Amino acid sequence: MTSFSAPPVPHGIAWIMADDLGWGEPGAFPSTSPHGRIATPHLNQFASHGVRFTDGYAGYTVCAPSRMTLMTGFHSGHFPREGLNGEALAPAQSASLLTLPAMLQRAGYITAAAGKVAPLTAPVEQGFDSFIGQVDQGLCHNMYPRFIDEGNATLNVNLSLNWAIAADAKAARAQCMASPSSFNYTVDITHQASLAFVRARAADGKKFFLYESFTVPHAGGWGHAPSMPESGAPVPSDGRYASESWPEVERDHAAVITYLDNCVGELIAELKTGGLDDKTLLFFASDNGAHLEGGHDYHFFNSTGGLLGHKRSLFEGGYR
Repeated sequence: MTSFSAPPVPHGIAWIMADDLGWGEPGAFPSTSPHGRIATPHLNQFASHGVRFTDGYAGYTVCAPSRMTLMTGFHSGHFPREGLNGEALAPAQSASLLTLPAMLQRAGYITAAAGKVAPLTAPVEQGFDSFIGQVDQGLCHNMYPRFIDEGNATLNVNLSLNWAIAADAKAARAQCMASPSSFNYTVDITHQASLAFVRARAADGKKFFLYESFTVPHAGGWGHAPSMPESGAPVPSDGRYASESWPEVERDHAAVITYLDNCVGELIAELKTGGLDDKTLLFFASDNGAHLEGGHDYHFFNSTGGLLGHKRSLFEGGYR
């Protein structure tokens, strides 16, 4: 008989969640496109040094129910049995089940969420010691809002710089990209909070769980709700793609994925700086497959990597 010892309990756990990233968009997976590959050097390196779940599947083909499976551990097919609607999880419901962060809290981990926390409606009551981002599933895709949420309240952080953004989406895009430092991009706010959380844990030596849940590359608006619907892929700069002759929305889409990739690289670097990289179990995933919203065409970069379907469909392109 062969005996196996239990794996060591990780000092740190970090889950990085992309929003609507297609299987074919990170360079770590094989894909071809007439417009080339989107640059994801940090994800490529991370994948080459870790385990790639090449046959991994998201909990569902659209955001909230997919994240519900992560937060509760229940397969979406069991939601009706458990009284879950797949869209929102209130504190009264989570009191009768054990959410992922609450389980880790009980195990002695300091827990933090940054970004998109749907389906949780009160993250600080549902297992997270700290939170900054946007609770509302709809509001969180406005990338330059006037208010975001922190702690146990909503719309309690005033992003005063964003009050000067133009009402017209096209004008707002030009304004934000002409002077990125003059406005508050939500991805930057939540990412900086994630880095600060890691630095604090490196200083105090406490076990930790970080849920850095991005709102990109989901389609979004260039201003505040409800006047700014999902009208593109807001990003402070098109960077290396600025001179491409592609449609505007596709330049932005590629740029926001590379922007996300850079954030991943910064988090990994912060873990290394704090001496936490060898003590931390780090995951990167997308909540579902490539989207086709805000004017983006998922065929442009072959975002599903040749898999049939896309976000909201039950083919592999929607949830692999």
